[in-house]
Amino acid sequence: MTDHPSVHNTQDGTPPVTDRCYDMDPATLSRVTVPAYDYADRFALVAADAEAIGTPEGWARAALRDAAGSKGQIIWRGLLGLRLARESAPGQIAGWEIADHGAGWVTLAARSWLITGNLVVEVDAGGVSLSTFVHYERRIGAIVWKWAAPGHRRFAPELLTAARRILLAHS
Repeated sequence: MTDHPSVHNTQDGTPPVTDRCYDMDPATLSRVTVPAYDYADRFALVAADAEAIGTPEGWARAALRDAAGSKGQIIWRGLLGLRLARESAPGQIAGWEIADHGAGWVTLAARSWLITGNLVVEVDAGGVSLSTFVHYERRIGAIVWKWAAPGHRRFAPELLTAARRILLAHS
């Protein structure tokens, strides 16, 4: 992992997504509900219209429910064993519990016997970010996440650009 930003160019002309692994803003860290984390990353989409087109919950729904869809559910439930709520349950987004929220952000939480995870979605005038925090519950959780993390780092930026397209189509 690197501590410096890198840019993920988009194919359709949407703004680029940057990631800054392990370079977390103190405000973001204050929103994490896992007691300790073993892995963290952050992806940000620069978009001046981010606040206008969606709330943090709206961005999370567009990214996790609509863009990730059933493929995300297979990875979260199948590979990672996360115990997610059913989609119709209150207080959740794509099965992830809404653990906390405030003006401009929402923290989602899920747990399995392998890992505990938090997703923090933050929206402000400059754009939207998705931060992931993973705590290994068992040693095998680290092994499974090491295998899953490259795919996560590949697809997380795509979720933000897809969420923007989805929100723009509905606005």
